[in-house]
Amino acid sequence: MGTSKTSAIQFKWLRESTDNIRGINLKQLKLVLLMLVLLVPAVPAQAQSLPWIEDYTLKNYSTGQTVLEWDSVTDELLQNAPVLAGDEYIITFTLNVRQTVDNAVLELKLSSYMDKMSEEYYWDIETPAFPETDDFNPASRTINFHHIEGVYVISGIGRIATDTTVFTTEGVTLHKPLDLTLVNLDGPVGTEYDHISTNIIDSAIDDYRFLLGQKEAELQDYIESNVDPAYIQLYENFVALAEEEAGQGLVTSATNLLNNLEVEAPPVQTGPSFMEKYFIPTVGGLFVISALGIFMFIRTNSRLGFIKMVVEDQIREMEAVQSRASRIDRTLAQRLDDINDRLKETERA
Repeated sequence: MGTSKTSAIQFKWLRESTDNIRGINLKQLKLVLLMLVLLVPAVPAQAQSLPWIEDYTLKNYSTGQTVLEWDSVTDELLQNAPVLAGDEYIITFTLNVRQTVDNAVLELKLSSYMDKMSEEYYWDIETPAFPETDDFNPASRTINFHHIEGVYVISGIGRIATDTTVFTTEGVTLHKPLDLTLVNLDGPVGTEYDHISTNIIDSAIDDYRFLLGQKEAELQDYIESNVDPAYIQLYENFVALAEEEAGQGLVTSATNLLNNLEVEAPPVQTGPSFMEKYFIPTVGGLFVISALGIFMFIRTNSRLGFIKMVVEDQIREMEAVQSRASRIDRTLAQRLDDINDRLKETERA
């Protein structure tokens, strides 16, 4: 509001000065020209509230499935499926250049994580009158075009690198989601005008999230039924531990942990409580998983002896628990035996 009032006063002063231009000297004329120069920047190249990219659609290139949809009118992102590293996508967007700027060049860049696969080019220009520059090359990740008013429909094509979400540290492979800018629009002097970003995961993360959803639904069923509260608490602890491991990037370990929760029938609260039967396996199992997580992350010589000692203690405790469990629940005893075998493999690592 203050800017509009100031501009009106400036224009009024300029009009009155122009009406009297015959009576002014050279110095006053220079002042009038200076005011003109100062007024020009007050009109922005493109209003900040209006987006350059008005909408976009991301599709899986091989299946044609629409994965993401967004438009600036509703500003809502519709996601039908995760964006997976290793898959090829085509992203189609509408670019609105609202005015012409002489001698100005705009730049579009496709992410360096996207590579050619099915096509020999990265860019497909669907608008015939596209103001491309002389060095325009659709096979290059970066293309330039003149800052000329118009609405342009453009597509970028590429396969997201398989290792985009995979990181290795101290011999441990981690899977972590990554926020990735797929398309970037830059103006003169490298000024960013707009971009398209999304979250990338891989198949291991996708499988873990699907399994986690199943286990959370199963847990809710247990809570609403007559399942022993002690078993529910154990289940909740394992789910929480799996989420913590996945958050650190140990997705494979988290998936294995959730798979260990499979039982034919959960115990109901009849006779001796589940806590009385399985309290030691509950604590022992949690310590086993914790020891595994520590062993994977801490491999320094100063702590290696301590970790091995903890693992050896857990093996001895687990063997004692197996002996008790075999007299109560053979399925549980077999599950403990599997965990014990993996624990021994960890000790030998």
